[in-house]
Amino acid sequence: MKHPNARVPKFIKKRLLFLNRSFDSIDRLIMGLSKTQIKIIEAAEIEFAEMGYAGASIREITNRAGVNIAAINYHFGSKEALYKEMVLYHIEPINVVRMKLLDEALAKNDSKPLPLKEVVDIIVRPLLSTLISESCNKFHFMRAMGKGMAEERDFMKDIQKDLLKDILPKFISAISDSLGNPHFEKIAYGMHFLTCSIVGAMMQHTRLGIVSGGQIDLNDVDGLVDHLVAFISAGLKAVSEVNPRN
Repeated sequence: MKHPNARVPKFIKKRLLFLNRSFDSIDRLIMGLSKTQIKIIEAAEIEFAEMGYAGASIREITNRAGVNIAAINYHFGSKEALYKEMVLYHIEPINVVRMKLLDEALAKNDSKPLPLKEVVDIIVRPLLSTLISESCNKFHFMRAMGKGMAEERDFMKDIQKDLLKDILPKFISAISDSLGNPHFEKIAYGMHFLTCSIVGAMMQHTRLGIVSGGQIDLNDVDGLVDHLVAFISAGLKAVSEVNPRN
């Protein structure tokens, strides 16, 4: 039975409406999340974004959320568990979108290799178009996740494995097919650089405003995604063509 206070976050509704999916299809993603838990997660995003994981203070998170420390201990148990729940709260629904878009694109293309940019777009656009929105605390989660992943703690590696275990094989296969199935080493390097590019773009998103002298709108999702997809796609192709040194 669903927790009586559970609700579907706005950013998930937006993605599901885009896909014409029923809210019931993600019950497991929000099962048991109370208003208090969501309030704590949203407060944690701001603290992790500003201070990183190591520098984040549980006391400051409770102050932002308007709850006591006992509430965090009760609902999450630890700062590590809170960080993990924050990431899953945002990324699991996005992965649902990614998988559906890839399956639909492959079906439409009779399971033939897709254009490389289309595959990369499916990876990037659902993520950034969801996170760059007013309902996501002005890039706080993007920065919180980017900074956290940059710290490379063991439990964060475990989070990445959990998030990618279902989607990574399918996207590796799709990208490999798009590139003509080069040696797996090329794909591994390419996927690594793809991930680094996305994490870097998330962590340093506000820097784009500085680099552009304020001429680029940080809320221009299509502009950011189009350029990032072009950058990553060109990089994947270039890596696949690298000749080993003798």
